[in-house]
Amino acid sequence: ALGLIVMGAVVLLEVREIRVPRALTQVGPRVFPSIIGWGLIVVGLWYAVDVLRGHRAAPSDDSEDADPSLPADWSTLIGLGIALIAYAALMEPAGFIIASAVMFLLAALSMGSRQYVRDVIVCVVVSTVVYYVFTEWLGIRLPEGLLGPILP
Repeated sequence: ALGLIVMGAVVLLEVREIRVPRALTQVGPRVFPSIIGWGLIVVGLWYAVDVLRGHRAAPSDDSEDADPSLPADWSTLIGLGIALIAYAALMEPAGFIIASAVMFLLAALSMGSRQYVRDVIVCVVVSTVVYYVFTEWLGIRLPEGLLGPILP
C-alpha cells in the first residue's frame, strides 16, 4: 500500500516536469500520467485502509496462483528478460513501432503462444496504434527509427 502511494506521488511530481505548449487547448501530455498517479494513490490508500481494518487476503479454492512446490519456469523468465533487453536495444536505431512489436512478439512467444501469424499482426497493429496515439493525439515524440521516412 505504501509503495503504491509513494509511486503515485513520484508520478505526480514527475508529471509537473512535462512541458506543455501554451497553444495546447486539447488534452495535453500531462493528463494520462496524472490520472495514473492519482489512481495509484487511491488504490494504495484503499489497500492501506483494508489492511488497517484487519482484512487479510486468503487464497480461494479456485485460485489461479502458481503452485509454490513446482520449480520456477526459467525459460519464460529468460525469454521475457530477452524481450526487455531487445526493446531497450532497438528503441533508438529501429524506432518505437519496430522495437515494441519485437518486444511484444518475444514476450508472447516466451509465454507459450504458437499463433505466429496472429501474434505478428497483433504486435504490429498495437505498436502502430500506440505510436499514433502518443505522437498525434498527445503530442509526445517517440523514436521513428527505420520507419522515419514513411511516417507522417
